[in-house]
Amino acid sequence: MSSSFTKVAVIGSGTMGSGITIVFASAGINVNLVDVEKRFLEEGMKKVRKFLDVSVKKEKITKEEQDSILERIKPELDLEIATEEIQLVVEAIIEEEESKKELFKKLDLLCTGDVIFASNTSAISITSLSSVTRRSDKFIGMHFFNPPTIMKLVEVVIGTNTSKSTVEKIMELCKRLGKEPVPSNEAPGFIVNRILWQFLNESYKLLESGVAEKENIDKAVKLGLNHPMGPLELSDYIGLDVMLHIGDYLADQFGDTYKPALILQKLVKEGKLGKKTGTGFYNYS
Repeated sequence: MSSSFTKVAVIGSGTMGSGITIVFASAGINVNLVDVEKRFLEEGMKKVRKFLDVSVKKEKITKEEQDSILERIKPELDLEIATEEIQLVVEAIIEEEESKKELFKKLDLLCTGDVIFASNTSAISITSLSSVTRRSDKFIGMHFFNPPTIMKLVEVVIGTNTSKSTVEKIMELCKRLGKEPVPSNEAPGFIVNRILWQFLNESYKLLESGVAEKENIDKAVKLGLNHPMGPLELSDYIGLDVMLHIGDYLADQFGDTYKPALILQKLVKEGKLGKKTGTGFYNYS
């Protein structure tokens, strides 16, 4: 069933988009990696090449395999060209509902009716996103986890109108990509982020109220819960802006118990977004 996927478009060349692109290209699928500015595409391709260079150095792939993977990836600024002869779009842009909807409106006009639309959203309603298109039956969530090249899980999020055929195709595709697909009916935050947000937000509140220093919060969680990263380290790795978007969305859906801690709001307002900016809960400079 997944053999029908030979060419896809990944929209957004940031950390997630570039990682998802590597996953598809490594599975033998041609990828058009799309962004709105040349500098974003160049940065995305830089991430791709860096990952592949390290993979060759660690002997996980050969130089010939690296060259083949890169040959399958085409950076593209023109959305119309990028969507020619594709079978799937994977959206991985900023975690803002209106921005995603505007993109899907454009894509719906450009793509043929048989193209499946997938969003990598962390929490936003698949049904809501699909409502601006004429293909809600071919609209689904493919929520990869960071880093997509390493993490096995893909949450396959089923919207109200997503067809059984679409679900089956995407489940099979995920397996072809070497991932473990886990289906989820639609709900704010889906499975992982619905649980993870409350856990992380409580760690922010512990720090904010002076219960413990950040290093001790992280150390206690790693030792006590056997987690590879502490909650504040993990938040910096994911991106504090991403966490704030998730928290704001869940609070809007479920009320003030999900409201992001003030310390998270403050750091994002100051542009301290975690590892990607060099400063977040920790300083990486």
